[in-house]
Amino acid sequence: MMIKAGVYVHIPFCLQKCAYCDFLSHPPKLGEIDNYLEALQLEIKRFKVQGSTLFIGGGTPSVVPPSSLAKLIRVLHQAYGPFSEVTVEVNPGTVDGDYLKILKDQGVNRLSVGVQSFNDHSLQAMGRIHSAKEAHDTIINAAKVGFTNISLDLIYGYPGMDLKEVEKTLQVAVSLPVTHISYYGLQIEPGTPIYGKNLPWVTDDDYVKMYLRGIEILESHRFKQYEVSNFALEGNESKHNLIYWHNEEYLGLGVGAVSRLGHIRYRNVDTVPEYINSLKKSQKIITLEEELTPELLLEENIMLGLRLREGIGPEKLFGKTLAELYPEVVKELLDLGLLEKEGAHYRITRDAIPIMNTILSKFF
Repeated sequence: MMIKAGVYVHIPFCLQKCAYCDFLSHPPKLGEIDNYLEALQLEIKRFKVQGSTLFIGGGTPSVVPPSSLAKLIRVLHQAYGPFSEVTVEVNPGTVDGDYLKILKDQGVNRLSVGVQSFNDHSLQAMGRIHSAKEAHDTIINAAKVGFTNISLDLIYGYPGMDLKEVEKTLQVAVSLPVTHISYYGLQIEPGTPIYGKNLPWVTDDDYVKMYLRGIEILESHRFKQYEVSNFALEGNESKHNLIYWHNEEYLGLGVGAVSRLGHIRYRNVDTVPEYINSLKKSQKIITLEEELTPELLLEENIMLGLRLREGIGPEKLFGKTLAELYPEVVKELLDLGLLEKEGAHYRITRDAIPIMNTILSKFF
């Protein structure tokens, strides 16, 4: 029986590395994009899966010439399609109406636009290559060529931001023809340009206020929170990302990509030259392989399930409720108002989301 899985393709190229970025990406060298896409096609041939969703992310996939990206999408359709949802990440400043139309013609039915902010000063501080106007125009152009499912990413808590700026950015976002908004708090990672710098950091209290105010604004405009950082109009939740949060099977293609097929999780090599050379020589590209034991699956199901506003029920806990598995912990969290129950499902209360990691640590 053929495995059904979400398919993720990593494009590790961008025009310029952002100040906060910890993703595996870099500006491409001469000829590197073509060589990488050829290697991707070799990896695609290694697997026989039925793709449920397709997500092409990065990096910035839209730095790839439109004809080349269109060819890759056709190859993926032929190998693993049909897909119920096909998402491509694009950045303002890298696409125009013609590029977006080519994506639409290739069966892409969902766009994820890397906006981050509608404040030019913050965009410049982040190292983004686009302006607020370019972000606005990209979304308008996407709607004009026929995209009806458009997501945008926003960041709060960046050094120098205040609550008024965040509110203004959110108001602009909800006024646009978008159906999904990812609202991420800045995470400072070692090795990024802003790590360890003397910057006007946002206080913990203001960080939480920005998050909770974001929920208020988004939900008041019908963007329902369905995951800690993700909001959607009814019926427009990301099908692909729900595969991760439900801890289901997915195939990751490209440098550094992670797959979970059956009860095995593995990761590809994390340098582009090694990825390309290994595939051209028909060599192994996996650097890490891990067996998903029942104990590990249970822990991951709890960790991921409690990120969702639907919470976690017996279907992910081998037929038992969270209270049956962890009676003392659940009672304590219920009494403290940090956990709430709906039917057989348990979820973290909204006001407790900012201390989610502390709550999860109670179970592990």
